Amino acid sequence: MFLKNLESLNNIELQTKLSQIPDEKIFTDFGLCPAKSGDYILVKNNIPLENIENPILSIKNALNATIKNEMSPNDIVIIFGLGLGYILDEAFNKFPCRIFVYEPDTSLIKFVLNCADCTKYFNSKRVFITDNEDDFFKKLDATFLPKDKVEVGYLPQYAALKSQELLTFSQRIFETCRNKMIDVNTIKRFSSKWLINILENLKFIKNNETFPLASLQNQFSGQTALILAAGPSLAENIHNVKNNREKFVILAVNKVAKYLIENDIIPDFVLFLDASYIAKTIVGIEDKFKDTICLMDIKTDHTVLNNKFKKIFFNFSDTDSVMQKLVASNKHLEILNIGGSVSTFALTTAVKLGFSKIILSGIDLAIKDDKVYSSGETITKISDSKVLVGKSPKNLVKVESVLGTLIDSREDYAAFISHFESLIKQLGHKEIYNTTTFGANIKGTHNIQFKDLKLPTNKSLSALENIKPLKINLDSF
Repeated sequence: MFLKNLESLNNIELQTKLSQIPDEKIFTDFGLCPAKSGDYILVKNNIPLENIENPILSIKNALNATIKNEMSPNDIVIIFGLGLGYILDEAFNKFPCRIFVYEPDTSLIKFVLNCADCTKYFNSKRVFITDNEDDFFKKLDATFLPKDKVEVGYLPQYAALKSQELLTFSQRIFETCRNKMIDVNTIKRFSSKWLINILENLKFIKNNETFPLASLQNQFSGQTALILAAGPSLAENIHNVKNNREKFVILAVNKVAKYLIENDIIPDFVLFLDASYIAKTIVGIEDKFKDTICLMDIKTDHTVLNNKFKKIFFNFSDTDSVMQKLVASNKHLEILNIGGSVSTFALTTAVKLGFSKIILSGIDLAIKDDKVYSSGETITKISDSKVLVGKSPKNLVKVESVLGTLIDSREDYAAFISHFESLIKQLGHKEIYNTTTFGANIKGTHNIQFKDLKLPTNKSLSALENIKPLKINLDSF
């Protein structure tokens, strides 16, 4: 039975794990016992994981209580806890949609696959099962679309044993779906503008000397990168930045370039990612860019190229069919996928360029004294749950701060926090320091005050000297 189930399982990593668990372990920890209804239930270390009266009726009632919407084939039912498989069978037969099962106990999965024939579920291609929470949310993020309904079902007895895990898991489902909706709305809003920018930027590359960002990979080993973003804490640290200017390479998001230059700080790199209206963020400082380097994605507002930079580096990310065709026509192009914001662009760039230590300043992702930007602009509070940033209404949510308390943040900032945390985990860099004194806690970073940082002696930009210009074949593209 087990080998038959294993062969039909559509998760290679789980297949490998299951095949490596010794049989004696699962048959020591798990067992079956009859319920009063005559059906068998799953027991772990003598603790029943299902209803001892009537497990099947209990499952039916639980799903009826939690899933009240009519589900269509594109929707998703998420199941927390496999049990002996009754909940999967009921969901599979009742709902025509996709079913994602998260069961954190790998040995439990193996025991069940030894006892029950699950091949019809796996062969249907509607069912995905995993024991790995990160893999589960990768799958959810990759397949969920804003119009899809998502419902959660669970074994009542199992949920009682793992109440905290279920609460955290449910919250992460909400955050993943919310973030994906924000991403998809962004794509809908900017797709035509991105296409125009790609074509204009390619024309510029063809007629001017530019450089590939990927050519700088691992060129700054042993050095420290200082990423400067627009949050209020940058203003708190601006004198520390100025006094230690030669100890780090500054990567500044475009929205703080003017603020830095007004404080006599010329950034080494300025990063641009916005699809439009970039000129508004740098008006009045265009003549200062001759001493700084532009890092931009191929989808960025092409009008930024009206400025004279020391050098211009382009990044290519294969996030759409146009870029995939360009890369297919230019096999030498290297791809750096950079996340959805200019701050994640900066972080990814700093890691890929090989900086040994990365310091963040101005990445607060929270509101302090009604301020969201280092340059001092204030918000207008409409209610306890809504503010105006300029003329744009934004929803307020509570997030965990670096002080361990809850702090006000914008809903879109809360999405960025999740993006940052996922990105940091994916990048695997162990020395990322966040110097915010009040802002959101970003897992994977070390919270530290700027004055307590141990800084190196000097920076070096010698890696920029021997980089070959970018060449693109546009004829076949």
